[in-house]
Formats: sequence, C-alpha cells, structure tokens
Amino acid sequence: MLKCRLRDMPSRGTTEVRQGRYHGSNFWDVGGFGKNKWVIGAYIDFNYTDVPPWMGEGEIIKGCIEYLNEPPPRRKYEKKASSSLYGSLDVYQYRFKKGGENTSYIEVMLITDQRRNKHFWGKGKSDKF
Repeated sequence: MLKCRLRDMPSRGTTEVRQGRYHGSNFWDVGGFGKNKWVIGAYIDFNYTDVPPWMGEGEIIKGCIEYLNEPPPRRKYEKKASSSLYGSLDVYQYRFKKGGENTSYIEVMLITDQRRNKHFWGKGKSDKF
C-alpha cells in the first residue's frame, strides 16, 4: 500500500476546495453507470521517493487506490465503524505526470459507488436523462 492523497481542487470564484469533480460524460462501458456507479476526475499526489524501484505503474495505482479506499481510523468511543471517505473507488483511466523535484501525480478517472459525495464537486448523472 502506498500513501497517496487526492489533490485539492478549488472552484471558480470561491475559496472552497474539494478533491475531485463528477464527470459530465456518459460512460456506457462502465457496468451500472448512472444507477450505482459514477465517474469522477481527480489528481492523485504521491511522493516518488517513497515508491520502491521494482514497482511499475500498475502496482503504484493499485496501491494508491487501496490506500484511498481504506476507512479512517475509528475515533475514541466511536461505536459505528467508519466507512471510506470517497466510497468504493476503482480505476477507469489514468495517466502519470511528472511534477517538480521528486513529486509526481496521476491524472485519474475513478469509478465510485456514491452519486453524491461532499468531497467531490457536483453530483453523478442519473440513468434517467
């Protein structure tokens, strides 16, 4: 598992930031699109020096998604177990980009099972257009 985080994305005209944006296109090749799966666009930041040299791009993205799908630790005296912040994420498409010194990021389109999430801009399209 690789420590990654979703990059903050500001909105135009406000100071509020969120970590991604629901994609406005139709993805009919995603099974259940518009019913129980939606696509978001985001950037994943990670430190390139933390990546072992034997890891390829596929293992890096898999490790990042495992880390993002992990629920936050349970707070003291909390009865209900926490769920993942972003829903259940899966990769649709990705592209590695090089940043500055030892920084890299991934342009990624992720599939989530939540139509509305406070961490993403907008909301997912319904299958009833």
